[in-house]
Amino acid sequence: WGKSFLNFTNTISPNSFVNATWFAEVTVSEGYGTDLLENRSIGLLGQIDMHIGNSDGWVDSTESQEFSDLVSSSRNWTDSHSGGCCSFDYRSMDVIGHTEISVTPPETGPVNRTNGSWSWTESATMVGTSDGRTLRLIDIPRSGAIVEEVPLEIQLPDDWEYRYSPMSEVISGSPGLFTVNRSQAPVAYDIRITISENLPPTISASSSPFTTSTVPLGKSTTFSASCSDSPLETPQIQWTVSRQGVEVSTYNNSWFEVVPDEIGFSHGEVMSVNATCLDFHGFHSNWIANPIVDGILPTWTATMAVGGSPESALDPARTSPIMVPAGSKIRFDVNSSDDSTLPVRLELYTNISEGWRQSGTSEQTFEFTVNQGHGVNGAYMGIYERHLARDNTTISVALLVSDDAGNTDIGQWTIQVLDSNAPTIIPRLFSNGIEIEIGDDSHENDDLLLNLSHSYDDLDPIDKLSWSIWIDGNETSWSDSDWSISDPIPLPPLLQGDHQITIKSTDSKENTREETIMLTVQPRSGAHIRVVEASLSESSKVGETVILTVVVENEGADQAFARVCLSDICGRWTEQPIAASLENGPGKGVVEFQFEMENESLDGLYLNWDSASAGTHGTIPLEVDFNAQGGSNTSLKLLLLAGIISAIALMAYRAREA
Repeated sequence: WGKSFLNFTNTISPNSFVNATWFAEVTVSEGYGTDLLENRSIGLLGQIDMHIGNSDGWVDSTESQEFSDLVSSSRNWTDSHSGGCCSFDYRSMDVIGHTEISVTPPETGPVNRTNGSWSWTESATMVGTSDGRTLRLIDIPRSGAIVEEVPLEIQLPDDWEYRYSPMSEVISGSPGLFTVNRSQAPVAYDIRITISENLPPTISASSSPFTTSTVPLGKSTTFSASCSDSPLETPQIQWTVSRQGVEVSTYNNSWFEVVPDEIGFSHGEVMSVNATCLDFHGFHSNWIANPIVDGILPTWTATMAVGGSPESALDPARTSPIMVPAGSKIRFDVNSSDDSTLPVRLELYTNISEGWRQSGTSEQTFEFTVNQGHGVNGAYMGIYERHLARDNTTISVALLVSDDAGNTDIGQWTIQVLDSNAPTIIPRLFSNGIEIEIGDDSHENDDLLLNLSHSYDDLDPIDKLSWSIWIDGNETSWSDSDWSISDPIPLPPLLQGDHQITIKSTDSKENTREETIMLTVQPRSGAHIRVVEASLSESSKVGETVILTVVVENEGADQAFARVCLSDICGRWTEQPIAASLENGPGKGVVEFQFEMENESLDGLYLNWDSASAGTHGTIPLEVDFNAQGGSNTSLKLLLLAGIISAIALMAYRAREA
């Protein structure tokens, strides 16, 4: 422990001699070994007894004095850096004369004692040289010597100050007198310090609310300032407020608030504000403002226009709501002025959305569109919630007219948004219980249901809406006496082809909307097979091989294959499937069957058909009369029987689908 001092005794000039004095007082515990002797780890007394004495476990006066001489010799340095003091502008300072050293060695006594100490003091007068720069460098050695373990206090010449050090965390004090705690340095490296002649502090100041040249008479204005100087400096800030050269009030703080009329100012007077920043050396900087006190509100007029309607004057005192249809564009035209002749700030606020704001100066046009807000029905709601009655949206509008001093006049109005939005129609079409998506088709004879339960109006409850349904331009009716929106509406059967289904809805304010569904009806689902004609080849004779030709028709949209069988002997399936289409009508196919005709009765002939897509199949008996004179023809009995069997197959298919 101890202390050390470095004092620069004269001013510092470029390219000149620099004078300084050095003093150090260091006290060291006897348990702490010295680097002047070997075996430092055994402590100072053990080192003296072993390397200077006779290792008898006792330090006598002779051994103690020899150690004192050793310390004096080692500390008899001639340049400041090797002595653990410093360097100046990259060069050591030289000792003038010699270093004065006084050693207080350990007391005589046993080596194994504790709590003892020894010390030394030293002083020197030094001289160095400066270079031609403005900034000066002081390098403080940090190599692990004992003298570095005590704080070093540095006194600079008058009007010089500390400016910077990369090891600023081990430096404290004031700009002209600071302490370097070398023992706290994290690395063994020189501690570089930059010093310079003292400069006045730098001051910056502002007022809030910000104004260019005025302050409000009856409202608070805050003035604040900050000063920057040496890192070891916290300059003092003093404020004065004056009127016509007479000081009215003072404040010793970095900021203050003032209301001019509370300290005697009137409209039109100049309020002089002065901030003074004073540093450690007595240097100062000033910031001065001379705002004019403004106690009069700005004046303004405004007109409003809705959509393309003519403009009308906007009364600032109006309290009744302004009625505006939803979807309308509103335009405010504002003209303003102030007796200061400075621009007037215009700000328009609404609650249309969070943070909605428009601004301008002096003459400004504000435009915005009004719609029903978040409190009305919408598709994001559940079915029940979107069917309830809702209130019209109310929009609050505020116009702030402010002069440069911050004097503000406010105009406030309420806009009620009228109902001009038609209901929202969300139709859902179902075919045989399955919802038809956009682009999907239906089939002839399908049961069609229209569901409107997802529809809503923004304000009206759902039961206040009127509905009508039009198919291909003709209005259709349904039993709506006890109908509710949750009930599906059955549509009449539709023939094959393209159809247009239009839904119209009107709310209580006669706002009407139409939604149209384009639907294509394909041939009926399934396979519906009938035999059109069956005939034997000409010149057919009993006992010979004959060819039976059957013309088959499928009135269904599902593909089917067919073949002819005689008892358990069958011909080949048709190569191409048979299916009806919207463009070509019923699908037709020809089936041929070659067999040996054993008799004229032709018993056991039938048509076998199968539709994998429809999941149905069936047989149609063929009764062909043989005419030995002219071949054969299809009997009326065959046609009737084929029609009956096809009808039975269709009924079985529908039963399975259900």
